[in-house]
Amino acid sequence: MQQTKQTVAANTTVEKSNKPPTNKTINVRSQKYLITLMIFVVFIVSSFLTIAQASPVLNFSDIVSGPKTGLNDGLGEGTIVTVWGQNLGDTQGASKIFIDNKEAAHIYYWGKADGNMATGPAELSTYHKIQTIAFSIPATASDGLVSIHVEVNGQLSETLPFTIRNGDIFYVKPDGNDGATVDGKWNNPWATLAYVALGRDNIGARGRFKPGDIVYVTDGVLETGGLHVKYIHGTAELPLSIIAYPGAEVIIEDESYRGIHNWNGDATYWNFSKLVIKTNGNGIYSFKGMRAIGNEITNYPRPSGPNNLEGCADGQGGAIAGSNLNGPNFAGGGIKIFGNYVHDFGCDRTSKLHHVFYISNRGGTIIKSFEIGWNHVSDTKVHHALHVYDEGPCGNFSGTMRIHNNVVINQVGHGINISAGGSSEVCYDMPIEIYNNLIINSGLEIPTSAGHTRAIAITSNKNQSDIKLYNNTFYGYGEPGDGHGIRVQATGSPAWIFGGTWEFINNIVVDTNNLPFEIPGYWDIPDAGNNNLWYSPSAQTLPSWNMNSVSTNPQFVNPIVGGNFALGETSPAVSAGANTSGVVSRDLFGNLRNPSNMSIGAYESAIEDLIFASDFE
Repeated sequence: MQQTKQTVAANTTVEKSNKPPTNKTINVRSQKYLITLMIFVVFIVSSFLTIAQASPVLNFSDIVSGPKTGLNDGLGEGTIVTVWGQNLGDTQGASKIFIDNKEAAHIYYWGKADGNMATGPAELSTYHKIQTIAFSIPATASDGLVSIHVEVNGQLSETLPFTIRNGDIFYVKPDGNDGATVDGKWNNPWATLAYVALGRDNIGARGRFKPGDIVYVTDGVLETGGLHVKYIHGTAELPLSIIAYPGAEVIIEDESYRGIHNWNGDATYWNFSKLVIKTNGNGIYSFKGMRAIGNEITNYPRPSGPNNLEGCADGQGGAIAGSNLNGPNFAGGGIKIFGNYVHDFGCDRTSKLHHVFYISNRGGTIIKSFEIGWNHVSDTKVHHALHVYDEGPCGNFSGTMRIHNNVVINQVGHGINISAGGSSEVCYDMPIEIYNNLIINSGLEIPTSAGHTRAIAITSNKNQSDIKLYNNTFYGYGEPGDGHGIRVQATGSPAWIFGGTWEFINNIVVDTNNLPFEIPGYWDIPDAGNNNLWYSPSAQTLPSWNMNSVSTNPQFVNPIVGGNFALGETSPAVSAGANTSGVVSRDLFGNLRNPSNMSIGAYESAIEDLIFASDFE
């Protein structure tokens, strides 16, 4: 410390003498400057890394309850749980996952959710930057409601809830057997899922598989003719689960019209995770209280022939669909549709009544709203991707319906469609929150979809919901010469005039086909419409109602299919948004949003993306 003071004094003397500085003095100053600069750079870099490392995110899990013992696979102890999140790292390294503040009994996989069978078939890495962890619950965990969290580079995530309870764990393997002498355990497994799902007196597998139980399915199991669940109903506390064992490719295929099917409408509270479903009808026909998590759904590949050259999903349903029209247990109960990969589904002759997601009520009584999040939908020729539609006898939904963090690419029909019809009464009026969705090239046409050339359509006087569209990115819509960005109908046939309220805030809308953003004659002025970015190379007219708008190139990092739609560092959308934190707390990459400095669109800035993409290697 004394030496430092002497140095300062000497320098002060030189300055007061008005003598020119010597080379030695200049070198000392240069060194100090360089040292200070290096310290500053290290501080900034370490601050960025600390921010990134401080935010491991857990988004969802395949199941939310299960036993802590009974696995018997020679590796883990209790239920194998798979979680999906961000900032978890592409490899485990020194990171850990805990349940009830106890380390996992065994880690089966830790890495990118890129669709390889080690992680499950859903490709959630390219646009979501999601990683996944499969682990076994330790036998020492406490019973009852506990929580799951991860520790990455010393930083803790927020938690996911999990309930540890009683239940049995079973297995289906390709070398197993079905029959009374088989107990379904690791060393004596069953052979088919059809045997598990064949119910009698609410018990499957001829009396062994009961509510609260889990079946893990190992590699090589092929279920042909679909999977028909009959007469087995679980509860919210004791669901029934069919899950691919870590690293397994499990295929359920159906050449006709059913993948996984609620055969008699009596089955409730089933969970399906990490399964490959190939069908030319409905991928999963829903169950009350269902969780459909991390599955892959695509066309059934038919053999070539003169009249049938491709697989083609068709009908009046969808990849994940169902209504209560024929019974009370096909929908409702808070269905969760998370992290599924739907691709190459449908063909040029697919009916306009077949969709990606199509959960409706039609039972005449109120049911609990569903949630659709973190799904990847690409190259589908079924109509409308993020789809909410109902008709009489309408029954309405309770609670807020949330549609968020989905990626939709090359979609026939609307990217988002909210409508109702076929009834004289109000079909629904629940709040709907639509946020953090990335929709690229929607509103495409095939011979059966004329006129569905929009990114967003909200219509019908029977639709009286309060709809919030916040922080979404729409890039390209319609066909050349046909289409527009958004249609919220205000004129025309009274039956199709939207009857609710809506807000449009912090969205990016980019025209790539020289098409208008909206058609004023059909546009219903929103209750709040501000801080959006509208861009068209052909200088399309901006909506007259929009306040605080931006109308220049959003400067995406790499706006191509398979590219990066995060915002460049100099993007005019960075920090130009309004505060929507009451609905939107993170972006599509899982980064925290700053309520006082929020960006427009589904992503924040590229600098966060670059830090995130490094995965701390």
